[in-house]
Amino acid sequence: MMMELMQSKYRGFHQQMLTADGKAVEFYKALGFERAGKTEPMWVYAGNDH
Repeated sequence: MMMELMQSKYRGFHQQMLTADGKAVEFYKALGFERAGKTEPMWVYAGNDH
């Protein structure tokens, strides 16, 4: 339901981006999201929870 609301609000945008990892990847793929070409996710992260 939350994704349906988000999609309805931003339907007219030419691009929607999100960051997903683990089991969430398959969830978002089922909603129509796909990997953006040959991009690789990258970050600078100072935390320690990964």
